[in-house]
Amino acid sequence: MRDHGQREWAPTVIGDVGEDDTDVYMIGIRESDATDSWSLIFTEPYDAEDPQEIALGMDTYCLVVDPGQGTHYGGVRECELGSERLRLTLTPEAAGNLGMPVDTSFALELTPQQVDMLGRGLARVLTSGRASEVPQRLSV
Repeated sequence: MRDHGQREWAPTVIGDVGEDDTDVYMIGIRESDATDSWSLIFTEPYDAEDPQEIALGMDTYCLVVDPGQGTHYGGVRECELGSERLRLTLTPEAAGNLGMPVDTSFALELTPQQVDMLGRGLARVLTSGRASEVPQRLSV
């Protein structure tokens, strides 16, 4: 977690998005293309049917924030994506583990194609795994 003089932090603007479908599908957003840029990665579960994954609570999507590798399984209660803004509402536990505010709104400086990719990726990841972790509001 980056030290900004407060415990919870996320950038106000997202300038890049990318996806990877090599082993497990993931989509990520980041502040910029700078090496130490803040990022948030959304990953599908590795094996949602595996008894050990279920026992460990890892049978759902995973969120990872960098820098710091803050990690949480599930925890997105609301996700709204528009052409110029992404709004996330996290559970207090997820927000604490990720070092983010419970309610976060990002201005998007992305191309229409990048926004489309982000919408498809968020819909895919946030509906994967344990049904109880699918956001109550998912508008992408």
